[in-house]
Amino acid sequence: MKALVISGSSEIYDYVSPLLKEKGFDLIHYRWIVKALDNIEEIQPDIIVLSVIEYPRHWKTLAGFVQSGIGGNTVKVYLTETANFSVEDAAKADELGVKVFDKEFKERAFIPVEIAFNELHGMIHFESGKYYKDEELVELQFSPENEVSLTNDSYLNYVSLFDGNDITSCSAEVKEINGNNISLVVREL
Repeated sequence: MKALVISGSSEIYDYVSPLLKEKGFDLIHYRWIVKALDNIEEIQPDIIVLSVIEYPRHWKTLAGFVQSGIGGNTVKVYLTETANFSVEDAAKADELGVKVFDKEFKERAFIPVEIAFNELHGMIHFESGKYYKDEELVELQFSPENEVSLTNDSYLNYVSLFDGNDITSCSAEVKEINGNNISLVVREL
């Protein structure tokens, strides 16, 4: 099995390579995405790992290229450093079948959702976001289109999620506000 790691960052490569070697992958490392694209047909990797921060637009091109079958029929693409991933990027990654990893390089599946919540002052907000669920945590992330008066540790009693099929109600606590990105931790589903 072959893993293609595309990153100019030695930190990412040094972190990812032991994990991939442990899983039985032979590693091929490229620092430049264009060179990797040129050689992907010859390499025929089983998985490709690259950084969203290093290649904020090119990962979509690579994923689409790989999806065409040029690099093999079952190539999986994994992204690292997705902390500031936009809602649009999350939806595009889902559409392209791209997997997303957090900083610890653990796979986290996400679902694009529409979010409705009441602010402390009674204002109702409707936002597009993404929903993560793993064994330890259920988390929502979104970038509000309008100004919200939330602070770190704000508690929201009424939050509704719509994933395109089902509506789920819950309460949530603000985990982090980072610029225009807000992360909520679901407390009761």
